[in-house]
Amino acid sequence: MIRAITVAALCTLSPFAHAQEITGEWAGRYICNQGVTQLHLTIQKTGAGKGITATFNFGPPPENPDVPKGAYAMRGTYDPATRRMKLEGERWLKQPIGYVMVGLDGKVAQTGENITGYIPDLLGCTDFEVRRTAELIG
Repeated sequence: MIRAITVAALCTLSPFAHAQEITGEWAGRYICNQGVTQLHLTIQKTGAGKGITATFNFGPPPENPDVPKGAYAMRGTYDPATRRMKLEGERWLKQPIGYVMVGLDGKVAQTGENITGYIPDLLGCTDFEVRRTAELIG
């Protein structure tokens, strides 16, 4: 009987724990001056505390095929209690001509399946949304 209660309790807590976890692969889109752009984030914890790093890969979605591919490293914080993530560009890995790094300010959904937010401090950029999983933009 005790074992059944323990399993049920774990199943009940699982979605909350999943929402608190930010590490992993995320894919979706963001909007800036070039239009809708495909986005792939790989997020990792930096150790103890709220520090995180990420790789921001971008490229063309089907409806905007002229967007070039690029990538840069990011650094920031994630607070599991509020599910708030903030990332800033750190260094280019592959920089297309005329492109600048953007930051991300978002929140992980209660389900833990997506992150939505906005791109701060850059005129012409608005919002982003990524979901868990996806293929890396080559």
